[in-house]
Amino acid sequence: MSEIEIVLTIISVLGTLSSILFAYLAFHKGSKADEKKDGKSEGVLLSDVGYIKSSIDRIEKTLDKLQAKYDDLHARLILVEEKVNNHIEDQNIHIKGGKKHE
Repeated sequence: MSEIEIVLTIISVLGTLSSILFAYLAFHKGSKADEKKDGKSEGVLLSDVGYIKSSIDRIEKTLDKLQAKYDDLHARLILVEEKVNNHIEDQNIHIKGGKKHE
């Protein structure tokens, strides 16, 4: 083999190895960018899920307060109905001038 053939062989081997290296580096860079993009998307989803969860917790607290107010109002309404029924059934208030008024 002549010196030119040896130099050309070395250059071709180095060219092949460098193209493989550049292809690997390009792939690695692309996969890092994809991982970064996926991580960002996952972070946004987790943030949104957290916001939804906190909103649901606030809604549940509000519903609990409304339920307590409703229960109180319901109990008060029952007392008013009982008093009205007792008032209507009280025969003494229907007497006018000593006679029962119908």
